[in-house]
Amino acid sequence: MRKPIQANQCQFERDGFTFVHDVLSADEIEIFAPIFSEHLPADKLPPGIPDAGLNGRKTLISEHTDPRLSNLAGHTHLIEAVDTLIGPRFLIQSTSAPVITYKSPPGAERFDLGYHVDWPNNPPKPHDDHHLNCALHFSTVETGGGALMICPGSHRLVEKSLEDPKLRKRMLDQNFNGFPGLPEPVEVCVPAGTAVFFHSFLVHDRSENILDVPRKVLFTHYKGFDDTQQRHEWAAKATERFVQHQIDTMDERLLHLCGLDEKQ
Repeated sequence: MRKPIQANQCQFERDGFTFVHDVLSADEIEIFAPIFSEHLPADKLPPGIPDAGLNGRKTLISEHTDPRLSNLAGHTHLIEAVDTLIGPRFLIQSTSAPVITYKSPPGAERFDLGYHVDWPNNPPKPHDDHHLNCALHFSTVETGGGALMICPGSHRLVEKSLEDPKLRKRMLDQNFNGFPGLPEPVEVCVPAGTAVFFHSFLVHDRSENILDVPRKVLFTHYKGFDDTQQRHEWAAKATERFVQHQIDTMDERLLHLCGLDEKQ
């Protein structure tokens, strides 16, 4: 009998992120991890992207994402954690994004980090703070392995700073260099199978991979709601947020988690 998923809501509210270990089993990692390399090989550009792979990072846009990966956004363990962190009224937001970060190629080793916020909307709209991001790891990330870099507690600083016109403009321009009060970033090194959930306003970036082990991460996204009516209204446009070849593979449970089973 497996252990229940441990999602620390207090840490999430305080720091803007939390780790959930053992989301994926060793068998699941063995099955799904090779799909990353299959679709994002080291020697080719990702499909649909004319110029990519800078500093070793490669990603699949939704039109080319393999449903075997993107449908993992509805993994039972992830859904349990999301329910704990943002409550039971939520939807999977969109087709997930698989990312591989290979060792940086020669000439592109030392790059400046671009700390930023994954704004759900720019400029922000009401309830954008209800969005929840997740990085699901299919490989163990050690120091120097291209880890996610996060500024703990910065989601609260961002929310407060949105009220200041000058700071608001800086943030919407993604100019966090020397931003007043911004906490020092920490490197997120985690074992394979771990999900890192983080607030939509959390300031973050990724670091350079100087190791020979590719970093394999699936980025999944969720949106919470205050009531069922809000959820229903958001579900009305669910078909715009998922690619058809993914929808065609979904079972009833996953369709419901995406809001695709509601009358449009």
